[in-house]
Amino acid sequence: MILYNISIIVEDNSHDQVVNWLKSHLRKSTYETTFLKMLDSPHEGNTYCVQFLAADDNVILKFQEDVVAELQGYLTAHHTEKAFIFDSKMQYLSLD
Repeated sequence: MILYNISIIVEDNSHDQVVNWLKSHLRKSTYETTFLKMLDSPHEGNTYCVQFLAADDNVILKFQEDVVAELQGYLTAHHTEKAFIFDSKMQYLSLD
């Protein structure tokens, strides 16, 4: 399994609008996601994470097409230079 993480860094003056849009969008999504706030972010503003557990890279690609592209479009259209995203993939490892 792969944990796919999207981090969203938002300036304080765009914070409420972005969080409200994210919550609304994620509630409507057919994907099972987790929404988190980073408590000790090294960045100014607020940092949030959307996490999604995927079986393989093809599932992540579909998630990127369905969810991440819409998020990026919203941020570009409404919060240019006030909100940024970056993503990462993490693989679960056994302790054996």
